[in-house]
Amino acid sequence: MKLKIAIILIGISLFFSILYGTDKITSENPSDPASIYIGLSSIDSSSCKICSEGGIFYDSGCKRCVQDGVVLISQVTNERFYKLGWSNDDGMYYGDKMCEGSKNFPNANTNENDTYWIEIIKDELELKSNIYTDANFSNLYDSTSITMCSNPTNLQYVRVSNEDGKPAGNGGKLFGYIDDIKISGKKINSKNYDKDIFSTTFDDCANKSCNDKWVLHNPERIFVEPQKQHLQFLSAVTGTNDYAHLTLDTPLPDFWTMKFKLHIDNLEPHPEGKGFLNIEPVYRQLIFGIPALVLPFISYIITREINSKFLGSLIVISGIIILLGLIINLDSLIQNLDSVNIMNTIKFPIIIVITVFLIILGYSKIKKSAIKR
Repeated sequence: MKLKIAIILIGISLFFSILYGTDKITSENPSDPASIYIGLSSIDSSSCKICSEGGIFYDSGCKRCVQDGVVLISQVTNERFYKLGWSNDDGMYYGDKMCEGSKNFPNANTNENDTYWIEIIKDELELKSNIYTDANFSNLYDSTSITMCSNPTNLQYVRVSNEDGKPAGNGGKLFGYIDDIKISGKKINSKNYDKDIFSTTFDDCANKSCNDKWVLHNPERIFVEPQKQHLQFLSAVTGTNDYAHLTLDTPLPDFWTMKFKLHIDNLEPHPEGKGFLNIEPVYRQLIFGIPALVLPFISYIITREINSKFLGSLIVISGIIILLGLIINLDSLIQNLDSVNIMNTIKFPIIIVITVFLIILGYSKIKKSAIKR
């Protein structure tokens, strides 16, 4: 009876191993999600050579280009919260050598058919962004602020950027448009606006570049839609540099306010490691991975007094399948070894040790059965 139960448990383990492996193999999990970055920068979208082919940040994309900047970020991962970011002589939202450069909004996240009116205010080292639900900027929905450790300067380029990490992959998608961009010289606590520094509604645009006002790296992904009179973005992890910029007449002063309308047409969330079963990776481990690893040990324990070559062979096969799965995911293993997360660092080596021990137990049962005969 115990032998039959043990064989059934091993059978379940093998079945779960196959399900786990198949779901893992069919999962798509590029490191980058579809996203849109809207803001101001000290460099245009064509001057960064380190994100070009052969550059040190080619795989990461031009968000890693050294620059001063302020940016609003919308993306399709990590609960899709909007972010406010800044940089001083670092990547697009990487802050500086002393401070991190981004902060989530507490409530606002990216959803289909949402329309928001965004306000970004910079006053020396104080950076604040408000999200409104009306064109009059009166109905405040969410807000966040950052005290920067250093001052981004020489901001002369309006930048709109898609995620351009390499390689191309299924990082979800984020489609929408931007309109009514306005920049004025207003401080955080001031109720009065200076004369507009820059303003555009795209009403007079006759083509995708708005009569060459906008420089487009990939006019199939970010472009002016002259019929609809807005700046369209179609963000996906394409592996290409999907950037657009507009050059202001002069760099901005140390205090300014940028306003614009942001609409999200549709989105697909980042798959975040989901495979054909469409379950979260953590649940995949709990439902299939852990039972596949534990059940063979239970089978061995309840039959420790029983010598069975067949059962021993099943235990060995179970261990080999798990070990092969680990070898197939060797790239993920290497990434986790480089991770600062201690649990991720030690997880794979522990599983390898346990799996090898399982194979040894199965082999010992086969050997004992042969000796008894």
